[in-house]
Amino acid sequence: MGRRRILLSLTLLLLGFGSSRLCGQTLRIGHWEQTTYYRHTFQAQQARSGIVRITAIGDYTLFFNGSEVESDADWTTAEGVSVNLQAGANDIAVAVNHFEAVAGTGLILSLQAGPLVAVSTFTDETSPWFWSDAAQVGTDWTTENVQNSWKRVQAGTISRGQVQGGIFHPLAEVIAGYPNAVNLGSSSTGRIVLADQRGQNIALGLNATEVGVTDGRIGTPVWSLPQGLSALNRLVDITLPDLTRINRVRVITKPPDGNETYAGNSLLGYSVQISEDQSRWIEMGGINDIEDFIFTEVLFDPVLARYVRIQVTQAEVGQDPAKVTEIQIYGVDFVAQGSYISPPLDFGDDATVKNFGRVRWWADVPAATELSLQFSTGDSPDTTDASWSTWSRELEDSDIFVPSPEPRRYLRYRVNLRTEDLEVTPALDSLALDFSAETIAARDARGSVVPNQAPMGVEIPFVYRAILELAAGDAVEKIRIHLPSFPTRVDSIQLFGEAIPVPQFPTGSGGIDVGGRVLRIVPKSLNDLDILFEPPLSSGDGPEIAFQVLVHSALYTDTHEFRAALFSPNSENPQNIRENSVDGASYGVVVTDVVAKNLLNVRAHPRVFTPNGDGVNDFTVIEFTLTKVAAPRRVDVELFDLSGRRVSRLNAERLIGGRYVHPLLNKEQARFVPGFWDGMDESGELVPPGIYLFTVKANLDNGDETAAGVVHLVY
Repeated sequence: MGRRRILLSLTLLLLGFGSSRLCGQTLRIGHWEQTTYYRHTFQAQQARSGIVRITAIGDYTLFFNGSEVESDADWTTAEGVSVNLQAGANDIAVAVNHFEAVAGTGLILSLQAGPLVAVSTFTDETSPWFWSDAAQVGTDWTTENVQNSWKRVQAGTISRGQVQGGIFHPLAEVIAGYPNAVNLGSSSTGRIVLADQRGQNIALGLNATEVGVTDGRIGTPVWSLPQGLSALNRLVDITLPDLTRINRVRVITKPPDGNETYAGNSLLGYSVQISEDQSRWIEMGGINDIEDFIFTEVLFDPVLARYVRIQVTQAEVGQDPAKVTEIQIYGVDFVAQGSYISPPLDFGDDATVKNFGRVRWWADVPAATELSLQFSTGDSPDTTDASWSTWSRELEDSDIFVPSPEPRRYLRYRVNLRTEDLEVTPALDSLALDFSAETIAARDARGSVVPNQAPMGVEIPFVYRAILELAAGDAVEKIRIHLPSFPTRVDSIQLFGEAIPVPQFPTGSGGIDVGGRVLRIVPKSLNDLDILFEPPLSSGDGPEIAFQVLVHSALYTDTHEFRAALFSPNSENPQNIRENSVDGASYGVVVTDVVAKNLLNVRAHPRVFTPNGDGVNDFTVIEFTLTKVAAPRRVDVELFDLSGRRVSRLNAERLIGGRYVHPLLNKEQARFVPGFWDGMDESGELVPPGIYLFTVKANLDNGDETAAGVVHLVY
């Protein structure tokens, strides 16, 4: 495996490029690493030598009867390996690490030892293969019984025509396991997509009118039919959980016991019928005069079905009673959801902490599908280490800053894929992560807030506290705190044990002079409060600095997290502060009482404005408050003249609960407010003086809610 590790590290380093003033370097990722383990056990009547032929997508290691016998990383060549079979059970085990951007997934293997043949197969239930994505330590897994703990393999994808030396047995099939229900080797090279149902028995464990024929156990229990002609028209119905496109039904004969034979236990003929509602049945095909006694299957074009019926169509007088041990159904759709979790990434240097920057990704997300990313950071390659953060919230929009605690040595990401239309899947092509070891504001920072409960919609004082640990070279120029709503007051700041009153918010151009250091307190957005230090805080101020701010704000959602970030000089890359959870502390707040209305406090502020460029009342803000809106919802603000003609539609945004009000800033600084209007129409021209009507429409769970008012424009 060492060869693969070296190759991967070089690839990652080569994909990083250049430097930027803000974020240092960029790591581009267009391939995905994942290890899957495969197991198969077969019986040999006597000890003898044989040849195993194998290839796999990725770096594989082959074990036979507990010993490593081959490894390779080139799927375009098949290896032939000599092995010695033992009388009785023999174990084949393969570990495959998928790490290249290759269109394909899984492995193909065949073993021939005289007349004995063992092949990779996802269809032959009499000789099952199993897979697992759980990390295996040592070699015990290569020989232990995994039948009840691992999953059955599915269909894989390898272009056999491109494999040199690929003289596999005709019955050998490409097999695969799909950890977390995703496929890393889709038809487009290197994309992450949802796994599909090819080679997956979707009837496994489902309700059937004959108990036991969908339990996955070969041999018992069985559907035992009457002897002779009495078996005609007997049937089994299987109910699928939902309407599903299927294209194959397989019937497996009970293996013989005692004087039984496969021929005697096999059905002679049957048909496969499907229905969406159990009132109208359509025959998809059938088989008569069966000669393949172990198992048979009926193939047909994909069709939507909810119910599947197998009906006996052929029997003979005096014929032995047929015994069916399993009925399997296979589909072609994608699974509804899946995820890919990356290994910890050290960005080429596991000894250095990094401040992670923006993350961008390129993906195909068709209608009725979703794709999101989550992140986690830590200081050890062992993700069970206490330094690892929990997964961040799901991020659906690309080109955003990584939201997990920093600085850290390692980062990993999770790709979540979902589809409501099982015929299509979202697909991730690649992603890019900015990082820097230079823009470190503090070696460590942890924050919390009190109180941790508050009534909804009531302005209360919150005290946010942070502890900063600074090393030589660290510098904190700015702290940004994410508030539940726009603050009405900032009462004081505590720094170096001194309480510093804040006489004005936002602070004026001169800021607050504190012993030669100037503090400025301004809103960055309606929810983000910036506190700037000139000169920046540094290790010269002490190795550990305690900071707190008393700010008045209100909750308009059920919960809020007072997340915060640090900024080093000349950098706009936030360094996320971790939560301080010592002695029950937290940066989270939950509401105790809720507000009845969803949309309220709608008004123009100021109601009369004069957009004449003199810097006084040059704009207005259509203010409003949203409550109980946890997931972003569309809010439209529109302006009309008295004839009812729309003159302006302000930027429609997706917003969560909060107060969206005038930020008491100048015109250029206030443009971030959703209700900002500077008197311009949709063509960019200043509208005539007069009275204008406005509406605020919020798309909520219980339908659209609209409020209206008037605003006066004079000049």
